[in-house]
Amino acid sequence: MKQINRSDIKDALHTHIDSKHASVVFENIWEKYSNRKSGGHPNRRIYRKRIIVLSILGSLCFLTLSQSPVRAFIEQFIEVKWIKNVKNAEIGYSWANTAGDARSLVLNKEEAEKSLGISIPWPDPLDGMSGQREIRTRKEDDSPLGYDYTIRTNDRYYEVIANYKNNRQPEFYAQTTGTALVKEISIQDVTATLITSPEFIHVPHLYFEKGDWKIVVTVTDYTEDDVMSEQEIIELAGSIK
Repeated sequence: MKQINRSDIKDALHTHIDSKHASVVFENIWEKYSNRKSGGHPNRRIYRKRIIVLSILGSLCFLTLSQSPVRAFIEQFIEVKWIKNVKNAEIGYSWANTAGDARSLVLNKEEAEKSLGISIPWPDPLDGMSGQREIRTRKEDDSPLGYDYTIRTNDRYYEVIANYKNNRQPEFYAQTTGTALVKEISIQDVTATLITSPEFIHVPHLYFEKGDWKIVVTVTDYTEDDVMSEQEIIELAGSIK
């Protein structure tokens, strides 16, 4: 496992931005996402920094992808723009070809599998939580695309977006005063990527693939006193079977 220090990451990121010029300016990225013809489904998930700023737990960026250039790793997962005002910080992702032409509200895994006509990996721990829950399946031309599972508890907001046989990966982006964190981890022999930024330590994104499925797990902590640990989100992702 390789760890690269902050200065190495910063230099690589600046080189990446210099090579891309305006293509990594957030407004242009946003325009590109907005113009995609995958409307209907909320493909863009954005977290913005408001007036209340949570304490920053760390600003080092750890990349653990063995024998791969830093820039190539970053380009694969996230586009970054540096900003001066923390209140303008954002993090989120866009996912093409996931909208579908039919969405159905379901109550549980059994109904979701019946709606899609296939077996699906499911976040069982979320079923045992109390809160405001919403589960929707998505289809295109009567073929399964995936499902969205969200639940809002007293302390956290959980979101699982699962897409079936999609040849596109989610495209993450961030506006940050520091550096994006992109970390490769292993979940039951499955490679996963943890993505966040200094302003959004309390909003970790975890992306992984399981068979024909591509999945993003996002957990939003409402307070800085109960930030979800890396181990917790790993355990949640590992439960999706």
